[in-house]
Amino acid sequence: MDQDQIFEGVEIRDTSSATSNVSQTGEFTAETLLIENTLNEAVTLQLQGCLAGHDWFDIGDSVNVPASTNDYETVTDYFPCYRMTAICSVAPTSGDLEVWIIKSKR
Repeated sequence: MDQDQIFEGVEIRDTSSATSNVSQTGEFTAETLLIENTLNEAVTLQLQGCLAGHDWFDIGDSVNVPASTNDYETVTDYFPCYRMTAICSVAPTSGDLEVWIIKSKR
């Protein structure tokens, strides 16, 4: 098992889109997204994947995570690289966002 934290204590304070760090899968396959939203507003997350150095593609539907909620999502599609975008429709005034990609051996 391996994991990458792609959002680490991100304090979103506006309604602009934020983009996470990139997770490279290597010898692992992404299995689960672990989401900790302590923001005082809901956040919409969109997982994206790509081949190294190429265009990013949305993977599946976006996920709305309510304020002050922990959640998880299952990843069903393989890409060599993953990242995530986050956006709030109302600007949060407190809290932060943390997201991990949990990976396992192929």
